Amino acid sequence: MELYDEIFHMCSEHEITFYSTLPCSHNLKLIQKLEELDGKMLENTTKPLIHIPLVREESGISLSAGAYLGGRKTAIVIQSQGLGNMVTLMLSLNSQLEGSYKIPNLLIISHRGLEGEKINAQKPVGLKSKEILDLVGYKHCSVKHISDLQKFQELLGAYDRGQSIAVLVEPDRSKPAYRIEPMSSITRTLKENSIPEKKVKASLTRHKVISEITNHIGNEFIVSNIGHPSRELYSIKDRAQNFYLTSCLGHSYTLALGLALSLNDIDQKVICFEGDGGLLMNSGSLSILAHKKPKNLIVILLDNGVWGTTGNTTTYALNNVNLSSVAQAFGFPKANIKIIFKKESLVECLKYALSNDGPFLFHVIITDEYQDVPILPFSVVEIKNRFMRSIEDTRLSNIS
Repeated sequence: MELYDEIFHMCSEHEITFYSTLPCSHNLKLIQKLEELDGKMLENTTKPLIHIPLVREESGISLSAGAYLGGRKTAIVIQSQGLGNMVTLMLSLNSQLEGSYKIPNLLIISHRGLEGEKINAQKPVGLKSKEILDLVGYKHCSVKHISDLQKFQELLGAYDRGQSIAVLVEPDRSKPAYRIEPMSSITRTLKENSIPEKKVKASLTRHKVISEITNHIGNEFIVSNIGHPSRELYSIKDRAQNFYLTSCLGHSYTLALGLALSLNDIDQKVICFEGDGGLLMNSGSLSILAHKKPKNLIVILLDNGVWGTTGNTTTYALNNVNLSSVAQAFGFPKANIKIIFKKESLVECLKYALSNDGPFLFHVIITDEYQDVPILPFSVVEIKNRFMRSIEDTRLSNIS
């Protein structure tokens, strides 16, 4: 049995069923296996496997965090070169430091840059990979042979106790790098972007939009982006079903996506507040959302054209970038994209989305005003724990 096969078998025994991946020539066979098993039940698990190909490594951290909140155990398959991109989110979501949500995660890392590495560009991060993992508080081990996996088995026990862990897999350089056979001919479809130019006058405030939404929902789960949106949501209607992000700019919608995919056993919508600055920062992961098409996800894009929480400097969305067109370009269905700038259409679209299959993107044009509201009174661990209890309560009520 190959080393990655045994690692996957051990993960399955621990009911790890949510995987996100970025390829390295040394982990391709594992990724191919995950692609084949996507949506299928494994022998040792109670939930179907979910596999998500990533476009940025750090989106795997937020996707996994959302999946964990929804009751999944998670793993990210990457090469070591991507670790540097992930540091902020690992510290904010996975570490044991004060201010972190302390959400456990597993990294399966193809450890490049070691002795015998032919690509010099892999060496700077590869040689510092263990130090990076130490910095963000991941317990880790290195494996080269199947006989080394006892160390990984011990780490999986720590993972089950809430600790983030990583296994660094040293490439087998005695074998040639694996490549998927190229296709000699392929026909691709390059989708047309058909959202027309539109001039709109912003009159709705973010506070008003959040108020209208909370007035028209029941027990739906809400994921709110950092800064003023979360603070305004708290001041309008605090509830256990609100997950307030206090860090990780640009990742509220990816966290909400991971959550939505993990709640397919609950007949409940997930509503996400995202900002134009955040979406500009992490727009590439819209391709994941468009590909996975979660029926229970409603993304509310609060577009005020400024970096609101950090002082109201303008973003490129103010006049240059139509984020509805960006979403469609990444594959989001045009029929489910709504540009909204009036209260009546917001309420109408929300009522429709709550009773129909999504995903939906409401591109809500708002003013750059904000309410002077206090910071959240909870620790992020308290936010996490009460949110997870609300999900568990919903599951129990569905059973009864």
